[in-house]
Amino acid sequence: MRHRQLSSPESTRPTRSPVQLARHFGARAHVTRDGVRTLYEALVGDDATPSPGRAALEGWKRRASSAYGHDLDGASPMADALAEHFGLADRSGLGFEPRRPAELLFAVQTYYALVVKLLVWQTLASRHGTPTAFDRLSRAPTSGQLQGEVARLEAGGVLKDVGVVAPWNADPFSWYTAAWDEPVERLVRRLADRLRPIDAGATAEGAGASRDLLKGLYEDLFPKPVRHALGEYYTPDWLARRVLDDVGYRGEPDARLLDPACGSGTFLVAAINRIRARWEAAGRTRGWEPGRLCRAILAGVVGFDLNPLAVLSSRANYLIAIGDLLGRTDGVRVPVFLRDAILGPNDWPEHGGGECAGGDRVGRFDFVVGNPPWIAWDDLPDDYRERTKPLWHHYGLFSLSASDARHGGGKKDVSMLLLYAAADRYLKAKGRLGMVITQTLFQTKGAGDGFRRFRLGRGGAWLRVLGVNDLVACRPFPEAANWTATITLEKGSPTAYPVPYVKWSPEARAKDHRRDTGVGQVSNVPGTMESCSTHDPEARPEECGGEPPMARRRYQAEPIDADRPTSPWVLRPEGLKTPWARLVGPSDYQAHLGANSGGANAVYWVRVLGAVDGGLLVRNVTARAKRGVESVEQVIEPDLLYPLARWGDVARYGVAPSCHLLLAQDVATRRGIDEPTMQARYPRTYAYLKRFADVLTGRAAYRRYQQRAAFYSMYNVGSYTIAPIKVVWRRMDKRMRAAVVEPVDHPLVGRRPVIPQETCVLVAADSADEAHYLCAVVNSAPVNFLVASHSVRGGKGFGTPSILDYVRLRRFEREDPRHLDLAGASRQAHEATQRGEPVAEIQHAIDRLAARLWGLKERELEVIRGELGSAQE
Repeated sequence: MRHRQLSSPESTRPTRSPVQLARHFGARAHVTRDGVRTLYEALVGDDATPSPGRAALEGWKRRASSAYGHDLDGASPMADALAEHFGLADRSGLGFEPRRPAELLFAVQTYYALVVKLLVWQTLASRHGTPTAFDRLSRAPTSGQLQGEVARLEAGGVLKDVGVVAPWNADPFSWYTAAWDEPVERLVRRLADRLRPIDAGATAEGAGASRDLLKGLYEDLFPKPVRHALGEYYTPDWLARRVLDDVGYRGEPDARLLDPACGSGTFLVAAINRIRARWEAAGRTRGWEPGRLCRAILAGVVGFDLNPLAVLSSRANYLIAIGDLLGRTDGVRVPVFLRDAILGPNDWPEHGGGECAGGDRVGRFDFVVGNPPWIAWDDLPDDYRERTKPLWHHYGLFSLSASDARHGGGKKDVSMLLLYAAADRYLKAKGRLGMVITQTLFQTKGAGDGFRRFRLGRGGAWLRVLGVNDLVACRPFPEAANWTATITLEKGSPTAYPVPYVKWSPEARAKDHRRDTGVGQVSNVPGTMESCSTHDPEARPEECGGEPPMARRRYQAEPIDADRPTSPWVLRPEGLKTPWARLVGPSDYQAHLGANSGGANAVYWVRVLGAVDGGLLVRNVTARAKRGVESVEQVIEPDLLYPLARWGDVARYGVAPSCHLLLAQDVATRRGIDEPTMQARYPRTYAYLKRFADVLTGRAAYRRYQQRAAFYSMYNVGSYTIAPIKVVWRRMDKRMRAAVVEPVDHPLVGRRPVIPQETCVLVAADSADEAHYLCAVVNSAPVNFLVASHSVRGGKGFGTPSILDYVRLRRFEREDPRHLDLAGASRQAHEATQRGEPVAEIQHAIDRLAARLWGLKERELEVIRGELGSAQE
């Protein structure tokens, strides 16, 4: 999104959209930069005069740390980015201290909160013919009178005339009124002047057309690195509407809907639009009364959030969405509550809104929808992890052994827990839940197993999956590197497989695929390219609330292992009728990860510089090291050096080791060679490793698992690691790229087997023929399809050793001509790759040979190839 600053505060161009609100009050506006500095300095105070905002700051930090999963006081790239964004970094005399990042974040949030409250006042007053914020504030002649008007705003008094009660109750952002001085007064007057061009009529669109007006301003004030660190990615309006469509919410006045992590209120506003549209349509024939409509909305559309700023934003959007209905009923309390949906009690909180007019104090909901926060378990505050741990176990979301979790299968996300807790606590029987979640939960072995139980605890209610939308290719959150999906569930019955599963992609790409291959069932679905009320040629359709044009491909999803309902899902495209039993494993082979340094690659990876004094002079490879390691040159013995195959060294049908690995490991004990032996046999190598003892003993995995072993011990090393002949492929990729590796001759090191690093996977083979057979099969279209169908492309689970649990790969038999033909084709592909020649024709032959192993027909192979082509890199 581009940002242009308006020429002056006196501009008369009306503010009509989220984009333009960001231009008036965004980070590039002088009033904003000066305002943030003013509020920051007021918060910091000085030694003689403690800040009046200190108590509010401390209360905010306690709650915000749970909402964000971060220590807000610590220096971080987030604080640096925020300071840079407002021109406060590395500037003298501006009052910013890098040691006070929490104060800076709270100052920006306070500025945003003040602007939001003023916008609500301006908009609602304009609608109802009462004095606007601009009218009242610009006419306050003295500082004391202006302070009184602002205090009245913070107390909600300006909205009493339209029947709204205490909209900003339990708000920590009003502290600045107690810190009132000349700079704060100047900020308020400048903001009031900026309110003049607000076009309330345009901002408050007609029934059924309101949307989240504030997220554009929020995203402008809080730059991408900050929002990424805080896990904040606001839901596009079109995505909220799609989730409502999927759960079947049509705006029925007697249906109740909850967003348990409502953020700025996108889902709530979308739901309000549907109620209004339904009532207005009915009003054309039967008539309708606005007060009754207002009460129906307040009773039926409810939000929770743990973040005070999100609650404020959501209440503001809610009020704007029903602004023309206010004044028709008394005692309106916006039903958006400051509440932890996971740990909170089952009744409404006493603070932050109280009872809503016309609504129940307790009860469950017909619909639960939303976009829960995506915060990894490891990033949660320690006390929050401990408080929620019983719930993780209760819902079966912790389902791994300690060993599985240690090797990468234990990545949990709080969105999993919130979905289960919300379905348990707030959803009625037969009610429906629709949420935005990470797609990896459907196809990740380990971390996703517990999630795929779809039952609320042992003996609890079942959750039936009605469908999944895979939006990974569409990237609804373009600033985030995540895998986005939506899920629709119904409470009360078990999931019946297969489940409808739809992959969405940008329309142009899907059209190109259909034209080029003619394979697969592609349905082009033009997005709702709604008119953009900004009339801004720079704005994309989705910025205006419209849905980008997308196309879809339909699949049937089911557990890949029929005997394990929690196993990863495999996706069958329309047109493929082959029984899974032909393709699905287990394999006769076992795969392993490559050698793992435990985070000390810069110690173990070396380049051989030459022969010196009976040894080899080496230099460690420190480029791209995650931790600072000294670059040294030292003479060591050649005995423990092996050619190293790094991730980037591995290609389809070719491996080119680019450096050496120092492997001081006993493959029998799976620990480092004992220190007395190292000192006696390899004294120079031991001296080299000793230089890095602090680094090696500081490795987290070493401290946790191998403290009794030699300090240079490594991981994932066994006899298979040093096998002379291996098949190697990349882990964390978008397709299988396997190659055969045999021992390499080096003029100084000698002939040694190649060792892959842990970002690669290996299978040890007994012969070159067996290795080439395996390599051809792993690179074939059927295996690529099967792996892609139950794994996350590009994710950490793609290509892991566990893929062989589900690939029915039979052991090499020299008497089987199909196996020998595959081995021969792999050799041809390796030779062609070494010469720099294309291997497309050879690969097509390999695909046909591999298809024969599983009895696939030519048409089925073409469907598989077409499916792989639809996810081109």
